[in-house]
Amino acid sequence: MNIINKRQYYFKPKQIQQFLMLFEEDYIPSTIIIYEKRMDLFKNLFPILLDLFTIILGKDEGHFYMTSDLICIFVFSENDDGDNNQSYQLYSLHALCHELRHRHQWANKFKLSEDEEEKDADNFATNFMKDNSKKIKKIMKWKNEWEVEEGD
Repeated sequence: MNIINKRQYYFKPKQIQQFLMLFEEDYIPSTIIIYEKRMDLFKNLFPILLDLFTIILGKDEGHFYMTSDLICIFVFSENDDGDNNQSYQLYSLHALCHELRHRHQWANKFKLSEDEEEKDADNFATNFMKDNSKKIKKIMKWKNEWEVEEGD
């Protein structure tokens, strides 16, 4: 498992590793890249080249690339809850859960439509974050537990 996060402002490698320990093995990709700022996109451009325009506009929070067993998380897209570090962390972890679920779907050859895959990944991520809120609070060193709110 390779974690690439050059900036390390929102997440330290140890935090991501501890978070990933909450998951079964078939959820874990070979590589995770964390893009904290838009400028970071140009440091690891190749994996995201086809989706670059959508990503730059902040319309993609994360993506699982099955051909390379890679998950990319775009922290800068997490601006729904204001400019708060914990909010960026919380919703980025939710996006990571969502993409890990897509990795699990792929690894286990789920037979779902694209809409069903997305709904399954969203439900999984929200429930996972709620069910593990105490552990996540400890990993992230937050003072309070936070709750993920799903947008429509």
